[in-house]
This record gives sequence, C-alpha cells and structure tokens, in this order.
Amino acid sequence: MKRLLPLLAVLLSLPLLGSQCDSGVLFEEITPTDLAAPIAVAVDTAKRRAYVVNSNNTFEFTTTHFSILDLADPANPVLLDDARNPVPFPNFSGQIYLDSAAGIAYTPNRQSDNPDDITDALLAIHVDEASADFGTVDSFTAGENPFGIACCDALGRLYVVNSGGDGDGTLDVYDPADLSTFVRISLAVASDNFGTFNGEASTEVAFLGDRAFVTSRFGNIYVINTNEVGDTSKNPIDAVVFNDHDGDYRGLATDGTLLYVVDADENNNDGLPAVRVIDPSLIPAVDPDVPTILELDIGVVQSTLVSLPKDGLPNEIAIFGGRAYVSNQDDNTVSVIDLATNSLVTNITVGDEPFGITPFTIDGVSLVYVTNIRTNSISIIDPATNTVINTFAP
Repeated sequence: MKRLLPLLAVLLSLPLLGSQCDSGVLFEEITPTDLAAPIAVAVDTAKRRAYVVNSNNTFEFTTTHFSILDLADPANPVLLDDARNPVPFPNFSGQIYLDSAAGIAYTPNRQSDNPDDITDALLAIHVDEASADFGTVDSFTAGENPFGIACCDALGRLYVVNSGGDGDGTLDVYDPADLSTFVRISLAVASDNFGTFNGEASTEVAFLGDRAFVTSRFGNIYVINTNEVGDTSKNPIDAVVFNDHDGDYRGLATDGTLLYVVDADENNNDGLPAVRVIDPSLIPAVDPDVPTILELDIGVVQSTLVSLPKDGLPNEIAIFGGRAYVSNQDDNTVSVIDLATNSLVTNITVGDEPFGITPFTIDGVSLVYVTNIRTNSISIIDPATNTVINTFAP
C-alpha cells in the first residue's frame, strides 16, 4: 500500500505525470470541483447523495478531499452546493462504508509521515447536512495500511482490514458506538501444507451469515467466525482457503449464497485473471474450542471460474441485478458477468484505471458508478444497455 513518505523521498521516487510536465507544476492545487484519484463511492438513495473518497494515491495534488454529490438527477450528478462541501481529507484513503441512519461515512486511511509507522487511522466523516458537525472528520486508531471495510455482523460491528507491511496483517473489529477501542485479530497463520503467512497484503472483507471472509493478495481467503470475535478463549479464524498456484485475491462480494472473489493473477494458462465462485457451504464449521485452523485448497470450495480480460488487472467487484461487475484497472474496462450462467456478458470501456464500483437504484432507475483513478472521473453505466451514458469529470 502506498504511504505518504517525507517530502524528499516523494520527490525522488515519483514519476512526473504528463499533466504535471505540461503545467510545469509538480504538485497541483486541487479545486473544490476536482476529483483526485477517486477510489470509492457510497450512495444514499433516500437522500439522493453520493459520497466520493478521493484518495490522491498518485500524489498528483497537494491535498485532497471528500466530495458529496447531489443526485437530483442520478445520471447527471453535480457537486452538492454547500460551503462545507467538499470536506478537507487526508490522502491515501480506501474503501467506504456509509451509515445513513447515523449520518456517518467511514473510510480507512493509511497516510503517514513515517514509513516505519505501523499505526494508521479509521476516519469517520459526518455527512448529516442538518447537523452542526456536518463536514467534520474524526480520526481513530487502526492498524498498518488499512484498506478494506465492511459492516455489519450480527452485533452491528464494523470490520477493517489492515494489510500490514512492517508488521502482520490484521483485522480490526469496532463497535460504531465507541471507535476508541477495537478487537484485533491477527491474520498470521502457520499452515501445515501451504507454508507460513503473516497476513500481509490482506485486502477486503465481506459477510455471509455468521462468517466474515477476508481476501489476501497472496492467494488466501480467511474464514472468520463472527460469533467468536472478542472471546479470548476461542480462535475466530475457523479456516483458511489456500491456492497452491499462488493467486492474487482482491475484491469479493456475495449474492447471499455464494462468494465471488476476484483473482488478479495473470497466469492465463489457468484461465486467469478471473472471478472465482466459492460455495461457503463446502467450508465445514469448526469446533470453537479447538484452536486448530482448518486448511482447504481452493479447488475444494470453488464451484467455477469465470475468466476476465488478459492483463486487465481486475480489482473490485459488485453484485447487482443478477450480475457481477468487475473493474479492470489496466485495460480500462468493466466486465459484466451473468450469475445465472457464470458467463462473461461483455466488457464496457470506461475511464483510465477504473477501480471502485457502486450500483444503485433511484426512482426505479438503475445505474452503476465506476471511479476512474487516473482520469479523476466517474463513469456512469446504464446496466440495461451495458453502456456508459455519462462521465462525471468536474
């Protein structure tokens, strides 16, 4: 994960981007209407608002912010006309979870002025426009290099995946009523058959029943029993699904029955990159009093594999209307998969370096928002026609 290094290190390590060379400015000022490497979007359909995490993860701009869009016309979003919008915001934030009822958007943030720092932040942004706190950002302790976030388990808890780096990868579990404390689960695993893993490069988390699933770019899927989280007498990691062909697991999503995992591995001899369709019912429950972690090969739990564009570098995945949408960062497309047949329907060309995907429906009209990191824009897809009908690029 990219972190904010001291200024000299940044100057020495960053390539000059084309736009910077043209302007003669290394770090450009960002205007209130700009997007800056948007990486994630959450939509409140009732309030007709979209909340955009601008990561500025290429460090093209001097600063960045959190943008709020008015969706009076969802196909033609505009920046919310409020003096408090956009909200000043740290660089290098990750995914987003929106608690609409509480009026808070949560995002992990890995900005640090110390490359050896193993403590980063969970940010809580107040988005209730009627509140005096609107536009304020609270910061709470997270682990090293947090990125993935999801809510909620049966107890309403928030899960944040820390990919690690100098330390082990971890999973932090928060009660939103008190973010000052959390339960930390180490993702370090000593496997009998697949080697030892420190949990580094763990990426995203999703819930299905009383389990949380965490992906790793080293080709692992952790299976967490959420009922055991916080009970120090039990190991909440029930199982780890390994891949003896390596693998690079990133985004994951569920349709309520199956789990869909993006494998960005470029080993095309095995049909990769691809979406792996996992049947969680094939992962046995583990006796909570037994500390041993169940080890499973991916072939035992995988029902099928849907190939994606070669060299596309897929990242995020979203399930919507019986289809899966996958962002392919390197070939600037979104793949559409029919879940009834587990077949590729089409690849839709969007902006440069697509990443975050957010489908939603307002007033019976369905759309898919796709964030484009390099072109600082959001492509708006009509899922009925699989075409881009607009691009939000203020």
